[in-house]
Amino acid sequence: MCGIAGIIGGNTTLIQPMLESIRHRGPDGLHYWAEPSIAFGHARLSIIDLSSNADQPMQDSASGNMLVFNGEIYNYLEIKAAIGNRYDFKNDSDSEVILAAYAVYGIEFINMLRGMFAFALYDKQQNKTLVVRDRFGIKPFYYRQDNEGFYFASEIKALLREQENINAFKVYEFLANCQLDTNEETFFENVLQLHPAHYAWVDAEGRMSEQKMYWDFPSPGRKKFDAAAAEEFVALFSQTISLHLRSDVPVGSFLSGGIDSTSVTCFAAAQMSQPALHTFSGILPYFHPENALIEGVLKGNSKLKPHTFPLDGKDFFRDMPSVIFHHDEPVMDGSMYAHYKLCQLASEHKIKVLLSGSGGDELFGGYASYIHAHHATLLKGLKIVSYLKDVKKFSKMGTYSASHLLIKSMYETIPQSLRTMIKNRSLQKKIRHIVQEEKVPHYYHQHRNPYFANLVNNYRSWTAPPFLHYEDRNSMAFGVETRVPFFDHVLIEFVLQFATEEIITGRTKSVMRNAFRGRVPDEVLDQKGKYGFPSPIDHALRTDERGRELFYGHVKETPFLEEKEALALGDNFYNNNGDVSIYWRTLSYVLWYQVFFKKNLV
Repeated sequence: MCGIAGIIGGNTTLIQPMLESIRHRGPDGLHYWAEPSIAFGHARLSIIDLSSNADQPMQDSASGNMLVFNGEIYNYLEIKAAIGNRYDFKNDSDSEVILAAYAVYGIEFINMLRGMFAFALYDKQQNKTLVVRDRFGIKPFYYRQDNEGFYFASEIKALLREQENINAFKVYEFLANCQLDTNEETFFENVLQLHPAHYAWVDAEGRMSEQKMYWDFPSPGRKKFDAAAAEEFVALFSQTISLHLRSDVPVGSFLSGGIDSTSVTCFAAAQMSQPALHTFSGILPYFHPENALIEGVLKGNSKLKPHTFPLDGKDFFRDMPSVIFHHDEPVMDGSMYAHYKLCQLASEHKIKVLLSGSGGDELFGGYASYIHAHHATLLKGLKIVSYLKDVKKFSKMGTYSASHLLIKSMYETIPQSLRTMIKNRSLQKKIRHIVQEEKVPHYYHQHRNPYFANLVNNYRSWTAPPFLHYEDRNSMAFGVETRVPFFDHVLIEFVLQFATEEIITGRTKSVMRNAFRGRVPDEVLDQKGKYGFPSPIDHALRTDERGRELFYGHVKETPFLEEKEALALGDNFYNNNGDVSIYWRTLSYVLWYQVFFKKNLV
């Protein structure tokens, strides 16, 4: 993990200030390489092969090819073994394996990589550069391309110039519908990002080719999840965790008490070679159902060494400008702040790698949208008996009534164009304080199977992109690497072999709840609700006058807000009549504008 930056066909003297702006990503050293009209920079966070032999930019001495890479290739040892004596390895890093695999296999080597990555590989013979991003966008790759050349970096701030324009439509998408990283655009008009699961070539003048997709979600399968499948699933998940434990520095994990983080923690503790697994938990000052389960997890496993942070919200507004600075864009919700503080805590305890449970909801149907889409899939397949039985099972769990489930599932069968119209009309009543733009595109992926369409939408647009954004930015703010085992493409391809009704049957995450029995505490697997990462945002917004002062003090000068309606939004919120989510996103946007355009607050 690290920070990367590069210039192709432009002013290479800018490489040093670009890298300096993101040096927090690589506290173990800054390194540069340059030739006429091309330059690479690397801010190193040493995780695998801590020696200077693994410093980047890294050169293939035989070909002269040059690499700058951010991320981890978890199966680097297996790739290295497959290459064997066809390449003269000089160090023990996963970075060199990228150079070697390209030399031996050519462009097809990308499909061999199992991990999180964003890299640029300069092919000296062809005098062009390959740029690649991992399948889910776990690692960032931003760029700007103009008549001055092609510039890329791990964070937007490294690409900003003195005069920037705000991307008005991205502001509207975010404020109206809580969308971030839905496509290649960012909040800055001239800064774009490479699509996940894509690569492109950049020529010597800085002209980028059309991006090409190298991986996509496989079509949903129809297999039964029987006892043999459960055994195979447990073995595969164990292998995935084992690969994510590869590190030459201590590894820790987040632990919220939810199924996802607890599963990762328990499997990691069972397989790790280090003496203890440090866990990091945010604890709210009031009762929280998932928080309440943490103590039982810790008592049941002597290998866990706990660390906690009180999420009382007292420093929320003192820290928030810094959080937004590291994110480069407004922050979606308060869970991102809780995550930020836990990354800081891990850094203070000298833990450089953290395992996260992020992605479990996307893969195993953890959100309400999956329940409704699953029921719609049964309806469309005319499996009426199964549909009614499943609605009854879910309603008995107590979270949703049968009538609610029936209405939502029927809504999911409505044509996409009509759902988009209904959603936009609903939003327009809530967002009168925003200068109106085009209608928000709510649904990006269409498929005859509503469950699969919902899954791909969550991965590509709704939930995974902003969550991966904060996994990276929060951790790298403190020189910590977060790893997300549920975003392993081999694991995802395995799960998608099974029919929808096998993944969630009568309750969310039924595959995990059944297969992990005996490996994860029963009280965790049997919890009914979906609570999410604990957040102090409600408490902080209601009790800290600093938030009120920031909103009313700066809202008038913030672009794309209707002043009168924006002030009314604040008044309604503080009179307990407003939507906390919309108010928070508006305040976050106000703070972002102060940080990046007024150079204020930080």
